[in-house]
Amino acid sequence: MHRHISIFTALVVAVLPACTPVAFSYGGQLSQPEEARVDIPAVPMTGFDTESRATLFQYLAGNFRWEVRQEHGLLFAVRREKHDGEYRTSPNGFHMDRTSDEWRQTRVLIAFEEPHGFGRDRNNITRTRPGSDNVATIVEGPHSGAPGNSSYLIIEGNQIYLEIYDQAPEVARQFTQKAIAEVFAELTDVLKHQDEINTTGVMPIETYYPTMGPNAPYFNVSDAGQSGTYVLEAAVNPTTPGYVYVRVYNTKTGQRFSEQHLWSRHVGWSEFGQTFFSYHEFVGMSSSEDRGE
Repeated sequence: MHRHISIFTALVVAVLPACTPVAFSYGGQLSQPEEARVDIPAVPMTGFDTESRATLFQYLAGNFRWEVRQEHGLLFAVRREKHDGEYRTSPNGFHMDRTSDEWRQTRVLIAFEEPHGFGRDRNNITRTRPGSDNVATIVEGPHSGAPGNSSYLIIEGNQIYLEIYDQAPEVARQFTQKAIAEVFAELTDVLKHQDEINTTGVMPIETYYPTMGPNAPYFNVSDAGQSGTYVLEAAVNPTTPGYVYVRVYNTKTGQRFSEQHLWSRHVGWSEFGQTFFSYHEFVGMSSSEDRGE
């Protein structure tokens, strides 16, 4: 049985290079450049079974560097990236980094049971399996929707899928290869520390936790800097798997916002409730009616 932890709050809202072409898309040209090839080890993704997948889910749900989401019945975890010294979330899990005139955009996620994917497949997705070397990654050239060379790689394991979006000025998939190495190292450590994770919800390796976790419950609401957008932060200590959800009410009318405005995130849990886990969410009011205008 899942435990549903309901947190209610009321918000007062004021008005506020040369390569072989593969195909052409409505965006950029698709190709498989030699410099975009990547290597994918077999270990550790081939080592996950039903029990260890459950442990992996518990670990990801309890680590602030990852954010477990559920959309249309699909469970997946998005890796937060560090910006200005902080690990930040984003509505769709994409992270943008601009230095000078160069734009980079990335996303790393782990999906369970079936792939998350990247919108409608326009033959721009590379699918492969663990243990594949020299994989010819499909790269989409620059176009109006993406100023860099972009790719989407799905590594299909045993009901777990590592998915990496990489948009960069260069054709070589540097971020993709780096993300594979980083995530595979983390997955290896999850397999080594299953007993500790199952008991405390936390892996006993401090480097995977950039900040100390909370040691008491709290609930904060802050302005996200855009009209009608807020950041919700909380800490909870459940003893069973479940998710936190937030219902938002208009304090002027007492009415709850529509059912589509129910923000939920899976959080970690420990055997005896000895560990507190963070909840972090953006809440955006998409219309003047929702904002109470």
